[in-house]
Amino acid sequence: MPVSQLFCSLVQTAWMGTCLGEAMRFRRAANSSLKNVQANVLHEILENAAGSEFARQHGLTAVSAVKDFQNSVAINDYEDLQPFVQRIAEGQQNVLSNEKVLMFEETSGTTSGTRLIPYTRGLQRSFNRALHPWLFDLYTHAAGLWGGPAYWVVTPGAAAGRTTAGGVPIGFANDSDYFGSWAKPLIGSLMAVSEDVKKQGGGQVWRYLTALSLLRCADLRLISLWNPTFFAALVRSMDEWSDRLVSDLRDGSCRTGFLGSSSVDNLPAYAGKAAPERAELFKESLAALRAGRPAEFSARLWPRLVAISSWTEAEASNGATQLRSFFPHQFWQTKGLLATEGAVTLPMSGAPAPVLAVRSAFFEFEEGEEGAGAIRLAHELTAGCRYRLIMTTFGGLYRYRLHDIVEMRGWWRNLPCLAFAGKEAMVCDLSGEKLSAAHVKNILTRLPGHLETAFIAPEKSPADEPPGYLLVASREESSLDQRELAERLEAALCENIHYHWSREAGQLQAARVMLLPVSPNRLNQLRMQRIEEEGGQVSTAKHGVLSRLSGWEAWLNNQLSGQPCRGR
Repeated sequence: MPVSQLFCSLVQTAWMGTCLGEAMRFRRAANSSLKNVQANVLHEILENAAGSEFARQHGLTAVSAVKDFQNSVAINDYEDLQPFVQRIAEGQQNVLSNEKVLMFEETSGTTSGTRLIPYTRGLQRSFNRALHPWLFDLYTHAAGLWGGPAYWVVTPGAAAGRTTAGGVPIGFANDSDYFGSWAKPLIGSLMAVSEDVKKQGGGQVWRYLTALSLLRCADLRLISLWNPTFFAALVRSMDEWSDRLVSDLRDGSCRTGFLGSSSVDNLPAYAGKAAPERAELFKESLAALRAGRPAEFSARLWPRLVAISSWTEAEASNGATQLRSFFPHQFWQTKGLLATEGAVTLPMSGAPAPVLAVRSAFFEFEEGEEGAGAIRLAHELTAGCRYRLIMTTFGGLYRYRLHDIVEMRGWWRNLPCLAFAGKEAMVCDLSGEKLSAAHVKNILTRLPGHLETAFIAPEKSPADEPPGYLLVASREESSLDQRELAERLEAALCENIHYHWSREAGQLQAARVMLLPVSPNRLNQLRMQRIEEEGGQVSTAKHGVLSRLSGWEAWLNNQLSGQPCRGR
């Protein structure tokens, strides 16, 4: 065995050793009474809450029963808990929990902008209660992962070092901090792309460093990413920068000055050994890609790649289909639902869908997608039904509405298997029409063609004209011309009675269409580019069929100036 493979195997063995304890505890929980396991988790959370301001206001003690807890605490949105979060941000402790708030992690909201989520040691442990069993299960069921590095998508975010007015830090320095201090150095030594790439500049720079690092990694075994469209966009960047990448591979250099005036021309920390053979292989692989053979492109560059871990459900399903064209023969794993607020589900071998992270939070489920249904506990779920998630976390969020919808797909041992069905509140409402992502997705599947990367967005008009909706799609995916597609789209949208009324009342313009002279891959890349410009995180962005961003027509025309793509 080559030294590099032996080293990776030894480090992976040590890493799995750190995961073994939680993996065994999760297995025991899966074979125990689900009702009792969840009651014990709530007891742990309330012990951490005892003496806090929230606990005093709601009469909570460590021995509060589940029913007493539900009777004492209302279901909360973030805005209901925000006054408590604000006091923590001002520097107060013992507000939502008696544990010290170590930092805030940021997340976006459906009704508000950026949210600050309190992060405690208890919350750290709750993530490990899900992440460790998942990783142990993955590495013990996919033996080919041993002996080689993995690509864990590094999330570029805001600069570290920020604090609230009260001096509480904001944000992790690195994604691997989620795994805890013991695992972090082990993970770092197994990463094909260093987490430090996020510190080297803007989106162009970290994408170039990522591409260069992956092209150097001939022994890659695992790709773990969130949004499946991210990889296709990265490959397009490899194609775009092919001459520069070939040069850096051949010379063992790392030159990024061509990406803009703010880029450093030479980054010796990201230089490697001269690899002329990899440079030639990359050129040969690009020829296959340009000839429409993405699987050959990937197989040439990463012949030992074993597994892909990615979102594949709900709005990510189309992107996952695209990603499979690059990796049709690898083992695929659907990621669990991991929110900033806490872990909800984790993938387990043999389960029909990701399994409830039963030891990571106390969960409740509201029947139906529209709400106002009965509240069920985890052991009361019914296969085939959909529920809205409510969770109580070790970080101090109580009966917190996560705004995620899950579908119960059956049982793994004594635990429910929950497929992610989509977000609540994925709705645009310009004039009372309440256009939902579910309705839009249904429309796009019925329109002629294969509108897999298309999306609809609100489009504002001059002050004296009503707003409307714009369908953006690749010309390659539509079997109709722009005018015909717009007519069919408008007729389908009018099936929504509220949309129809708004049109009749003159509150909305007729829907319009932009058929762009670009490939579906390029359209996905353009969406990522705009999200990045708006300050979003492209590696975790959900590219659904409904975008809340307006102004797409002007922005796209600016990006594709000189190419006829104006909507009609």
